[in-house]
Amino acid sequence: MKSLLDPGSETRRHVRRAVAGGVHWALQMATGGRPRLEARVLYYHRIDDDPHRSCVTPAAFREQMGYLRSEGYRIVTLSDIVTGLGRGMGFPPRTVAVTFDDGFADNYTRAFPVLATMGIPATIFLTAGAIGGRLTVLRDRPDGIPALTWPQVREMLTGPVTIGSHTMTHSRLTALSAEGLDEELVRSRAVIAEETGVTTDLFCYPRGETNPTVCAAVRRAGYLLGCGTRAGGITATTDPLTLPRTFVARDDGITDFARKLSGAFDVLHHGVALIRRHAPA
Repeated sequence: MKSLLDPGSETRRHVRRAVAGGVHWALQMATGGRPRLEARVLYYHRIDDDPHRSCVTPAAFREQMGYLRSEGYRIVTLSDIVTGLGRGMGFPPRTVAVTFDDGFADNYTRAFPVLATMGIPATIFLTAGAIGGRLTVLRDRPDGIPALTWPQVREMLTGPVTIGSHTMTHSRLTALSAEGLDEELVRSRAVIAEETGVTTDLFCYPRGETNPTVCAAVRRAGYLLGCGTRAGGITATTDPLTLPRTFVARDDGITDFARKLSGAFDVLHHGVALIRRHAPA
C-alpha cells in the first residue's frame, strides 16, 4: 500500500497507467468514442527540472500545451467557466482551462514564455503574503522555494495570464475562526487589487480543503468561483464554489496527459485520496 501512495514509485506508475488504460477503454465503449459535454480544469504547481512530483519539466509542459493546440482543444479562461455555469447550458466537448497553484517564480520564468508564445490563457492562484519572498507550501521543502514578484505578476497580466487568490498564507481554512477566514480571504483579495489593479473573483482552496462554512465565507468575500483538488469534469450542474480540477504530475507522459483530459484518471485519483484519508498517520 505504501508503494502505491509513494510518488514516483515504479509500482505506483504501473498501477496508475493500468487502471487509467482500463477506464479509458470503458469510457470509449460507453460513449462510442464521442467526447463528453463537459469542461476540465488542469492544475499545475511548478514548471522546472527539479525532481519533485508536483514539478513538471519545461519540456513536458511545452509538449502538453502543444498537445492541447494540435488536438483542437477549446482552451478557455476560468471566467469563461464561470459564465458557462451561469448559463446552465454545459460546455462544448474538449473544453479545458489551465491553472497554477501557489505562485512559484518558475511560473514566470518557465511557464509564461510557453503560454505567451502559444497564446494559451491560464490562471495563477497567488499566495499573496509570499509574493516577493519564498513559498513554504511544500511539506518536504521547509526552506521554501522562490515565489513570484509583483513586477513579474504585473508583466504576465499583459499577456494571456489572469490571477486569482490562494489566500494570504496558504493556511488550512477549515481550522480557522471567522476572523481568520476574513484575514485570509478578504485581505488577499485586497492586496492583489492594490498591487495589480485587478479585483479578482477567482479563488483556490489551499490543498483543496473546504467545508460549507469555508464556502460561505468565500462567497461573502466576493469570489464567484472556488477551485478544489478533486478530479472530475465540469458540467452544467457543477457548484462553481467547489470546482473539480485535474492534477498534472511530473511522471505524466503524453499518453497519461491525454487520458487525464478524457477523465480516465479520475477514478484512480479518487481512490488514492480515499486511501490517504484512512491511512495511519
